[in-house]
Amino acid sequence: MNRIFLYSLLAIFLPAIAQKADAQTDTCKVLMNEISGTYTGKCLNGLANGKGKSVGKDTYTGSFKDGLPDGKGKYEYSNGDVFDGTWSNGLKNGKGKFQYTLGGKKMMLQGYWKNGDYAGQTDPDVDCRITSATGISDYKLEKNKTSSDMERLVTITISSAFQPYIPRDLKIEKSSGQVMPQGKSMTITQFSVPFHGEISYTIQVAHEAKQCRISFDIFKEGSYTVTINNP
Repeated sequence: MNRIFLYSLLAIFLPAIAQKADAQTDTCKVLMNEISGTYTGKCLNGLANGKGKSVGKDTYTGSFKDGLPDGKGKYEYSNGDVFDGTWSNGLKNGKGKFQYTLGGKKMMLQGYWKNGDYAGQTDPDVDCRITSATGISDYKLEKNKTSSDMERLVTITISSAFQPYIPRDLKIEKSSGQVMPQGKSMTITQFSVPFHGEISYTIQVAHEAKQCRISFDIFKEGSYTVTINNP
């Protein structure tokens, strides 16, 4: 009697459970054909939105927006290759790593992607960056807001007690361009990108010589300012 009752319950509820499980895939679409198939995860307005997993020819696990991979996610290709990184509107965008096989060997490519293509080891959306600083606690590198993309100028200003000056042993190393004095500042003109520069000098702190050094990179043409403040 109990067994017959159990079978009756299963006959009633199993189709409903199966229908509910399938409903998420049927009513929540993924718009990338390669991973469109079975979707489990969050949904909004009939499209995959939020955390989820979609399995088709390939498999994607991560963040979705409006039916496409968007945010952090892991994409597993049918041939075994894997991309783990950041997506935007269904394309690789941002930092990530791509694991693939070439000639029977496991390989890995790390760096940044832009609109689905590999852009290199440097973020393509960054104009410039400080790579290291020694003996200097207050410094800044920025692209001037009024800068033209046709300009190629770096202005270097070093201050002590908020007064600009040029250290006697100032040394400026550069990958390209010309160094010229301009009042109490120094300039680097006509440089080529990517550009790498290093500034070094000595200051006196409590009757002791302190070595100061800062290095920086510039990836796009324009007008930039390096500002260094010493005590």
